[in-house]
Amino acid sequence: MAKSRANPHISDPKVLIGLSVFLMLIGIMAMNPAAGFICFALAGILLLIAGLKGKRWTRYIAFFLLIISIVLTVIAYFATSEHLKAYRSKAVTRGAK
Repeated sequence: MAKSRANPHISDPKVLIGLSVFLMLIGIMAMNPAAGFICFALAGILLLIAGLKGKRWTRYIAFFLLIISIVLTVIAYFATSEHLKAYRSKAVTRGAK
């Protein structure tokens, strides 16, 4: 089966970069910090795969976005830990009543 531009393959690095950008946008717009953390982590995995499979400029773009994804993942991790700490403290106080 011949490849065409209208029917890209999922393992194409450009498609992986597009999916990761989409996941990063969802992570930024997510109201729950845990959902943002998951989206950023998945985007990082896709960008790592795209960076390893890509050619010259695709590789540069993938690794640049990977750095951004790692920074956003670390920020979301700390926000998620604070969110879950507050959730646990509310759950413990409600259980004690």
